[in-house]
Amino acid sequence: MSYPPRTMSISVADGVPSCLEMTLMQPVAAGTLLRLQASGVTMLRSMAVTGVEGLWSSGQTTEGVSLALEHRFAWEEMQRDWVWHIRTLSMAMVRATADLPKGARIEVRCAPAQDGPEPSGARIADLRWVLYLGKVAEPQAFECSQVAEPLCISFSAGPVDHLEAVRRFDGSIVVQQLDAYGNPTSPEKADRLRVTEGERCLEVASAPGATATVVAGSCGAASPVDGGRRASVVDGAGRRAITNALPRALDGTPTYFGEFHWHTEFSPDGQRTLRAALTSARDELALDFAGPADHLGPDGTYAHHLPIEQAEICRRFDEPGRFCTIPTAELSARYGHANLIAADFETFLQIIERFPYELLPAWREGQNGYPLEILSALCPEGRAMIVPHHTNMDSSVRAGVVHKDGRPFWCAMHWPLATPLMRQGVRLVEMVQNRGAFEAEAPDPLWRAAWGGFGGSVQTALLRGHRLGFVGGTDNHTGWPTRLSGVAGYGGLTGIQAPCLDSASLFTSLYARRCYATSGARIVADATLNGYPMGSELTLAPAAQRTFRVRVYGTAPLDAVQIVSSGVVLADLPLEAGSSDFDGEWEDLRPGRPLQDVVYYVRARQADGHCAWLSPFWVDLAA
Repeated sequence: MSYPPRTMSISVADGVPSCLEMTLMQPVAAGTLLRLQASGVTMLRSMAVTGVEGLWSSGQTTEGVSLALEHRFAWEEMQRDWVWHIRTLSMAMVRATADLPKGARIEVRCAPAQDGPEPSGARIADLRWVLYLGKVAEPQAFECSQVAEPLCISFSAGPVDHLEAVRRFDGSIVVQQLDAYGNPTSPEKADRLRVTEGERCLEVASAPGATATVVAGSCGAASPVDGGRRASVVDGAGRRAITNALPRALDGTPTYFGEFHWHTEFSPDGQRTLRAALTSARDELALDFAGPADHLGPDGTYAHHLPIEQAEICRRFDEPGRFCTIPTAELSARYGHANLIAADFETFLQIIERFPYELLPAWREGQNGYPLEILSALCPEGRAMIVPHHTNMDSSVRAGVVHKDGRPFWCAMHWPLATPLMRQGVRLVEMVQNRGAFEAEAPDPLWRAAWGGFGGSVQTALLRGHRLGFVGGTDNHTGWPTRLSGVAGYGGLTGIQAPCLDSASLFTSLYARRCYATSGARIVADATLNGYPMGSELTLAPAAQRTFRVRVYGTAPLDAVQIVSSGVVLADLPLEAGSSDFDGEWEDLRPGRPLQDVVYYVRARQADGHCAWLSPFWVDLAA
């Protein structure tokens, strides 16, 4: 029998609660083995059980007994037996040391986890953890029967700590009010915001009770000519923020920012509802588009929901001109992780319907590789594509997650030589996410490449003939698009250049690779080669001119703007000291320029560590 939970509200400023309390809904005999079960991996990683006690009234007195802690979750155990822990989400096993009557209070003492790989999830607002107490037949049993009223722990945002100001594609400014951990929050009372841009100044009232205020058109929407201009915002308490530059490409095409690699409760290890996540993306985080990439099985099912449910919820949030949803799902195998992205939800669902017959058999048989060819064949040309991610690391190097035999739970992507079918279906790669960047084989902290040497880097893929545009994501499992888990900041963002904000235009631009990745900052960047946009394939004579135009409007002073080819920096473009902007040209005039097909891409790095990687250009030599 299941029981409804009791809710306990906690501010993120308070962190992990020290004592949690549940009530037994049935008696428990002495010697019974009980499991304290978490509702998600974030809870396991954030909170450690230090003791459990049972208390009940007997006449005029209160009796109590400590329950024996027979097992307590430790991160090392998940490394050894990931599958068991992901299925049981076991925080602790306790044994009743005396008969416990119905109505007894079970007090669980807690402390912040010290051995997990991630910051505390207790700092993330709008997360809901549920603690269950169940009776199990034996320690390794997956199933247990509830014996207590569950406890739902609901985290609320803290007070306003700082502002962020986002300039959108239409020139409007969204002023976000955030707590110390990056959670959207609202002030106790309405405030006045002063927006300054050049010599123009505007005062507006913040929206009462809202976490974000939209300043329509700012002091007058900027044009592409003066797109590098930023506006400053100051609130009544003196908190200040500077906007990004107007998101425009070199040819004036709008640039839209968003993310389509994050997880919700549709995934077995995700949190927050899809509705709450999309509401935050649209109304609190000032995103132009978003799409959940929940874990979809090769049989075409999610853990707790159906793909049609995901589609219907996303469709209701799709509002051209304001906010768009991207159809996407993650397909994880031992030898690779990748996302499916479709042009529309009809195509998305049609592909998934084919999974049980065309993908599942190959998934079961192909244990030593990732089925890029088969997935590419499932994608109608120009209507869907596959996007690999965290391609150059395995699960042992950071989280330490391994099978019982010591093998990693998931491995780096093995890039086969590109075939025409794969070039049609595998059009993008996730360059950066919360685990870092996967640009090169060697680690490079300056460019956020924390891991290397696995043979799965983006540069390796390019050398093996894959023609991949670059996108950024977070791969977070907390249902907060673009946000890192438990800390103030952002972990991955995609910029898409498209003529208008609707799902069809966004997908067309993604398929054409007219997009770029950033590590989370809204860096406005663009490049052309001989006037062609990023992502282009050019056919040139060996001696033909190759002129790059590069423009970067950063959110902090620039440290480097470079042109890279075959893993080598061809050009370190000259920067003005302390400037956040670069606008210039470079021509490939090398005497020994390779007389063969070649790929180039532009990357930029800021003094604050944020980076951007622009989708490449491919030059094929004319016969």
